[in-house]
Amino acid sequence: MRFDFANMPIRERAFSEKPMTFCDPEPKNFLSAILDIGAIETGNPLAREHWQTVQLRNLIKHVTERSPFWRKRIGGRKLFGLALSSLPILERGAVVKQIADEGPLLRPTDHIAVNDSSTSGSSGVPVKFFASAMNARYNQVRSVAQYFLEERDLKLNRVQIDFSPHLDKGALKVTRSEAWLGALSSFFGCGSNKVIEYFDPDMRRFREDLERDPIGYLVTAQWTLQTLLQSVDLATLKRAGLRMWVSVADAVDPGLRDALTSEDIAVRSTYSAQEVGPIGFECQHSSGNYHVATSNVIVEVDSDESYLLGSHRLGRVLVTHLHSYATPFIRYDIGDLAVLSADCSCGHRGPTLSNVYGRGRNLLKHKDGTVSPFYLGAALITKLPELKEYRIRQTGVGTLAVEVSGAADLDPNERDTIIGLVKKQAGNEFQVDVTVVRAIDWRGSVKRLGFYNEVL
Repeated sequence: MRFDFANMPIRERAFSEKPMTFCDPEPKNFLSAILDIGAIETGNPLAREHWQTVQLRNLIKHVTERSPFWRKRIGGRKLFGLALSSLPILERGAVVKQIADEGPLLRPTDHIAVNDSSTSGSSGVPVKFFASAMNARYNQVRSVAQYFLEERDLKLNRVQIDFSPHLDKGALKVTRSEAWLGALSSFFGCGSNKVIEYFDPDMRRFREDLERDPIGYLVTAQWTLQTLLQSVDLATLKRAGLRMWVSVADAVDPGLRDALTSEDIAVRSTYSAQEVGPIGFECQHSSGNYHVATSNVIVEVDSDESYLLGSHRLGRVLVTHLHSYATPFIRYDIGDLAVLSADCSCGHRGPTLSNVYGRGRNLLKHKDGTVSPFYLGAALITKLPELKEYRIRQTGVGTLAVEVSGAADLDPNERDTIIGLVKKQAGNEFQVDVTVVRAIDWRGSVKRLGFYNEVL
């Protein structure tokens, strides 16, 4: 191991000016946490497994002391030697009941701040839950840690784009700051930070704000990028300084990935969930492989209910959030399917997820019981740019419903174009019904998924 900061952009006045000290507490603690995460996730697997075992034992002790709900689920099992797989799977409905009956399991006497949070509602009604201040800090540190683990250029700017339905229609809110490294900004030189919040904005103004400064890292959901690509092409974004797209909230459309990489724009996907934070980070060498964030979660894949995707058998992703002391998530069915391996083809010695698909978000179910990926967004937007929004739902085995808005009506050629594009992706076995609506009912979902499976 070479411990060398020669190429790091350390600021001229990074170190402390106080006697007998090296670094000021705030950046020192932040950097220390990054080192902790790196040691756990990339170090000795046996040390990591021991740490996870102890942390799981601590969490289970906490929930059994404070929650009748969890005492009933865990029963008379002893904490020492407890096999995680022996515990029942936690479904979303059970989480809702535990929260309604008991509230947060952290109390004021714990002197740990507790905040309300909720899921996006992409897979149904949003679920409200509780998270601690430690969870928020971990999420921030782990996000920054990835830049260090991959040795990304800290001097590039960072732009985050968020869909914000609480804004007025047509609104665009832009927040700028000089640095994006948080508590480390006083220690390392880094690029500027810009957050763009939008709700049905004027796209000309949107582009102007986006391109005003070199983009660098673009952090946003796939459907937001696809919406942007209705008004600006990738070559323009490359000229505007886009170096890497960090995808959040959904799997990446292979066609969109290929288009970006053909412009020499790197793509990284972050696998996370609102309930538990980071689950995995895409390998920089093997696209589609996610190194599990073992400093945050234990991941299992349950194959009792599995689906065949080519030569891969996908099972339910179960997540145990090791720091979920406010609302516990132990063997939580996150709503996704994946394959779990003990390591990665890149040489990473840690659990790795691949073929990660949302049960309702990225998979079609066929009549023979198999599943296949389904991505359409960019193709539909390119062919019919006048459409404002669209949604495709698998409403039955062999049936797809397409809703489009932004046009008063569709002529027969436009309708046939949509049906042809959908069948090209899905297969001729599907009946495709197209409906024009004034506005799509997103049912409170922030993600506004272009495809949703109501059958899986």
